[in-house]
Amino acid sequence: MVMCLLPILLILSVRNTFSAYLMWGWSGLIALSTYLYGFMAGVPYVQTFAIIALALILLGKDPEKIAFKSNRTIIIMLIFAMHIVLSATFAAPGLARNWEMCSNLLKTILYCLLMPMVVTSRLRIHAMVVMIALAISFNAGLDGLKFISSAGAHTARGNSKLGDNNHYAMVIIMVLPLLLYLYQYTSKKLIRWGFIAVLVVSSLAVVATASRGGFVGMMVLASWIVLKSRRKLQGFIVIALVAALIIQMAPESWSNRMNTIEGASDDASFMGRVTAWKRASAIALENPVFGAGFHAGQAPSLFQEFRHKSGLLGFIETPDINYPAASHSIYFEVMSDLGFLGLFIFLALIANAFITRQEIKKLVKHGGCASDWAVDIADMLAGALIVYLVSGALLSAAYFDLPYIFIMLMEVVKLQLVRAQNSKVNAVDVFPPSRSVT
Repeated sequence: MVMCLLPILLILSVRNTFSAYLMWGWSGLIALSTYLYGFMAGVPYVQTFAIIALALILLGKDPEKIAFKSNRTIIIMLIFAMHIVLSATFAAPGLARNWEMCSNLLKTILYCLLMPMVVTSRLRIHAMVVMIALAISFNAGLDGLKFISSAGAHTARGNSKLGDNNHYAMVIIMVLPLLLYLYQYTSKKLIRWGFIAVLVVSSLAVVATASRGGFVGMMVLASWIVLKSRRKLQGFIVIALVAALIIQMAPESWSNRMNTIEGASDDASFMGRVTAWKRASAIALENPVFGAGFHAGQAPSLFQEFRHKSGLLGFIETPDINYPAASHSIYFEVMSDLGFLGLFIFLALIANAFITRQEIKKLVKHGGCASDWAVDIADMLAGALIVYLVSGALLSAAYFDLPYIFIMLMEVVKLQLVRAQNSKVNAVDVFPPSRSVT
C-alpha cells in the first residue's frame, strides 16, 4: 500500500513547497518504518521529503514564503542548537549515540526554524495541526481499536520511534488537545465527529499502555481543558463521559496499577529512577557547562565512575542499581547530557512558549473576538506542553520532536496575528472564523 502511495506523495511534494514541508513532518512523526517490511522498510522517507522541502524553499518556489526574520523563539532555539553541538564536541569518551542524538535534535531544530517561513497563514497553521494529529493518532487509533476489540486485554507497547509504553502514553496525550481544537474548528459535521471519535479511541490507547505517568498526564490535561474552556460545564461533562468510558473499559489490572501511584516511596521502579537522578546530577556537577554528552546518564563508560555519587539528591536513600539505567527525567537527562547551562536554555525555551501564549492573548484582546481561534490553539498547545513538563519529569524524552514543534507553532500563531493587525486586516478576513475549515 505504501509502495503505491509513495509516488503520489512525492509528486505532490515536488509540486508544492508546503506539501513537502508537511510530508517531512508527517513522515517523521508517524513512525512509518515500524509498520513496513522488506525493501520498503529501508526507504529513507523522512530524508527524502526533507531534501525536497529544503530544495524548494531555497529555490523560492513557494509564493507564500516569508523571508527569514529572527525573533525571541528563534534566537533561543539557535542558542540551544549551538550549545548541543558544543556539548557533543566536548562529550566524554565512549558515548555510542552521542553524535547520532545530536544530529537528530539538530534536524528537529532545523524543521522548527523553517516553520515561520513556510507556515504563513491560518490555513497553513490548521494544516500543520491536522498533520500532527493524523501522524500520532494513526498509531494511537490502532492501539485504541485493539483495546476495544479485545475488551481491554490489549497492551500498547509503543515502538522504536515513539518509545516504550510510558513515552507512548505521553505523546498520545500531547496530541489530544489538538484533536479537541480540530473538533471545534472543522466545518463538516461528519469530520468534526470523526475527530471526537479519534480523541476517545486515543484516550483508550493511553489506558492500553498501563502507564501511571499517562494516567497523571490525562488528569493534568483534563484539568487544564476545563480551566481554559469558555464552556466549562460542557467541557466537564465531556471529560466525565470519557472518564466513565475509560473506567468501564479498563481491566482490573489497570486499576490496581494506578492505585500504586500513592506509594511512590515504596515503589522499586520509582526509587530506581531517583537513583538514576542522583547519578545524572553528579555528572552535571562535574560537567556544569556542557555536560558529558548525549546519553551520558546511561553510558556504561561513565557508570562505574558515578555509580555511588549522590549528586544533588544525597538526602534521599535509594537502592544500589547495578546497571546504567536511563535518566528517566527530561530535567535530569538534559542536566547530565548538556550541563546546567544546557538545562537553563532548555527550560528558557519552554518558558518562552508560555510567554508567547500570553502575547497571543494580548493581541487578540486588542484585535477583537474574531481571532478567538488563536487563543484556543495557544491554550491547547500550552496544555500539551504542561503534560510534557509533568509526565516528562519521569521520562527520558528531552529530545523528542513534538515539544519543539509545539513551541515554534505557538510562535507562528503569534506572527500570524501580528501580520493580520499590521496589514489592517482582521483575522476573520484572513481565514473564516470557527468551524469553517475541513
